[in-house]
Amino acid sequence: MADDKTKAALKKLKEDDPSEKRVYPYSRISSTAVGHVIERSDVEGVEVINIRHGLTGAYVKIFPDGTIHVHSTTKDVNVFAQENVNIKCGSKIDKENPDLNHRLNINVAGDIRMDVEGDMHCHVRGDRYDKVDGTYQLTVGDKYNTIMAEGGIKCSGTYIMDVHKSVTKGTNIARELKEGGIMRDSFAGTYIIEQTSTGGSLKISSQGDMELYALGHMRVDTMSNLEYTVGGYVDYTVTGMRVTGTPTGVPQGPLSPVEASFSITLLNGAYDNYVMLGNSYSTAQLGVMQLFAGGPYLDVDCLTGVYLN
Repeated sequence: MADDKTKAALKKLKEDDPSEKRVYPYSRISSTAVGHVIERSDVEGVEVINIRHGLTGAYVKIFPDGTIHVHSTTKDVNVFAQENVNIKCGSKIDKENPDLNHRLNINVAGDIRMDVEGDMHCHVRGDRYDKVDGTYQLTVGDKYNTIMAEGGIKCSGTYIMDVHKSVTKGTNIARELKEGGIMRDSFAGTYIIEQTSTGGSLKISSQGDMELYALGHMRVDTMSNLEYTVGGYVDYTVTGMRVTGTPTGVPQGPLSPVEASFSITLLNGAYDNYVMLGNSYSTAQLGVMQLFAGGPYLDVDCLTGVYLN
């Protein structure tokens, strides 16, 4: 939408007042048989020069204030130059009130097509505003680089990025999801989160619930310590199915009663099962429970007694 100053300039381009005062000998008009006209006027207030084509009405006109109109009423206006075409417009820049700036106004009722056989350089020393009411499509045959001090993208609908390879580098990278929204990463291949600095850390925090689901195997490996702090309780449910295949295992029925479905192996150190307040239960519902000590003895201590049934 053009502002008022631009609208006034566009209106001026359409003005062609044929009712100007012609006073002899201050107005001199020469014409030909087909209607070509050359007019020169020295009448005060209407000092104009007008060259008009008789068959089409196309004209070149210079107004008293120095305004020049080049108007083709039926066909094209063509400018050809063997070397350069130079256009210098305006002489006033008002940073406090940009509406007072001189300007170049271009109004096209149809399309604009530009074919640049060499490079194109555009330097805007102030701000730049582009508004597209329809679709904006940019096709780049080679690299596309954007360099800025700060920036952002605001999209009220769906934003899609389809790339062969995407690399994001930065000192501080943050993503913020508004309350009630959903952030989803969907991938058919391998997804790797890798923290490569020995002095850094990888932290996953949730104010709500957290769920991890794997149709295949799940492994946790650490070369250091593994600590759990649980404010409620810990519940493990092991169905004891025989799962074969990798990476996605397929259950092949239950394990036998003598095959371990839950095992803890300590290569070094001791195993400590400590309950501060409450009871400790080890139950074999249908099978056999074995306690084996490879050392010289098995020590069972109790403050009040040991009951074997």
